[in-house]
Amino acid sequence: MMIHHAKLLTATVLGSAALLLILPPVTVGAADTTGAAAGGVGPGDSGYNLSADTTVTATANYFAATTTAGAVAKSTAEFSVLGGALELTAVPDLNFGQVNAGTILNGGDQKLTNNTVTTPSDTAKVTSKNFSANDGNSGGALVVDDLRGTGAGWNLTTQLGASFTAPDAAPLTGITLSLNAPATAQIGNADTLKLAATGIGTEAAKVVTAPSGFGIGRTSWSLTGPDAAGLHFAPQSVNVPANAIYQTDITWTLSTGA
Repeated sequence: MMIHHAKLLTATVLGSAALLLILPPVTVGAADTTGAAAGGVGPGDSGYNLSADTTVTATANYFAATTTAGAVAKSTAEFSVLGGALELTAVPDLNFGQVNAGTILNGGDQKLTNNTVTTPSDTAKVTSKNFSANDGNSGGALVVDDLRGTGAGWNLTTQLGASFTAPDAAPLTGITLSLNAPATAQIGNADTLKLAATGIGTEAAKVVTAPSGFGIGRTSWSLTGPDAAGLHFAPQSVNVPANAIYQTDITWTLSTGA
């Protein structure tokens, strides 16, 4: 029997070639292009990140923009809060206009007219505005700013001077003030901070209490309409000269606590 060596050799070579073709391809040293690793796209994690790269060197950590999404790294933005003060920012002047002499002598009530009071001049003599009281505004604004950042609450009290006075006239006593205005609150329920008080006289009366957690930021009231404030006159037993301008101080006191 004769063996054909050329055919045997060919079969052996082809068989070897067939074996080589079915072996899987081997890739050596492929870079990790995802996540936190050298050459990855980022961002970093606790194991690999760029936080130490304050000076760029050849050996510095990096992320590579190997995809259309690009390389991503994350840093941090921060701030801290500096607390402020509990501030009484604005207090209003209150003008109750012309009051009938009968209301003053016999007792009665008078509503707010506006917020522009008489200042001293050559033709107008007054006893409070720009003398003992210099803080009132003509816009009717009453404003408290609580910038402490504690939410600890606060109190606002109001009182009148000992009497209403006018130059060359007897003082008037027993007059009381009422206040009524909704609050505008920056934070929290404004209804809790409504300004509502009657019978305010020469003793400090609490007109607003901000409980803990209320009255944070700016709280304001607008005392501008006829129902926002009023005077109640007890009967007087002294002469009230026509055209006399009576004034008294209104003292507003803001204090901490609730």
